[in-house]
Amino acid sequence: MGRMLLVVLSLTLLLTSCGKPMPTSTPVSLPPTRPPATPTVVPSPTPILPTPTATPSPRPTLTPTPTAPPEPSPTPLPPSPTPVPITPIRQLPEHMGQEVTVEGQVVSTASFSKGFKFTLDDGTGQVVLLMWLNVYDDCRDARKINLGARVRATGIVGTYEGQLQIVPEWGRQVKALQAAAPSAPARPIASITAADEGQRVMIEGTVARIEKGESNIRLFVHDGSGEILVLLWPNIYERVPHRERLDTPGTSVQVVGVVKIYKGTLEVIPALPFDVVVR
Repeated sequence: MGRMLLVVLSLTLLLTSCGKPMPTSTPVSLPPTRPPATPTVVPSPTPILPTPTATPSPRPTLTPTPTAPPEPSPTPLPPSPTPVPITPIRQLPEHMGQEVTVEGQVVSTASFSKGFKFTLDDGTGQVVLLMWLNVYDDCRDARKINLGARVRATGIVGTYEGQLQIVPEWGRQVKALQAAAPSAPARPIASITAADEGQRVMIEGTVARIEKGESNIRLFVHDGSGEILVLLWPNIYERVPHRERLDTPGTSVQVVGVVKIYKGTLEVIPALPFDVVVR
């Protein structure tokens, strides 16, 4: 546009300088001048701010409901043991050489060099329960088995010198269902006479002296009223609890035994180790 204006002005000046009147010309309409372009301002991009993350409202803390512990499973009971069949004593002759179980009350006791004998009575008959020393020593209820006790025994049926007997092999085959109770009356030593021979008595006193032989032990006991000899066979003496105290004069002792007379001398003879109680 600027160049066109300069051309027009140059032609005008040339004509004037030549002396010729310049023809009246129709004014040339110039195109309207455009206003300077207004620079377009590109708006700065609006920064996109991160949308704030909404903070979740804290959840209320729930108190856990206590859970009851599970009930323990009941412990299963062990199976009931099969009851052992009890053979009446009167039927034992039908079971010679067989192992059977009997029950009965001890009605008499006896001692021999290799063991002990207990006569059992169940109301139908009687049988000798023979316990060898190793069986007696192995029996946990030996202390309870004495005159008056109720006993259950398992063993082999046999006879000896015409007497019916049952012989257990192990101590656990003999159990005391009811322990013996003291049955012998307490007697002052001075009151025991030859008229009491064969009677079962109980004496209490202190050791006066002891004499040990190869075949027996002679224990002298006095109670202030008198003195008497207590004869102990080796199989009994060796099993008396605390027998070492019998060596000390003055030791208190209680003895249950049968009165015997030997060569004019009164004796009390225990049948079992637990007939002698050392205190």
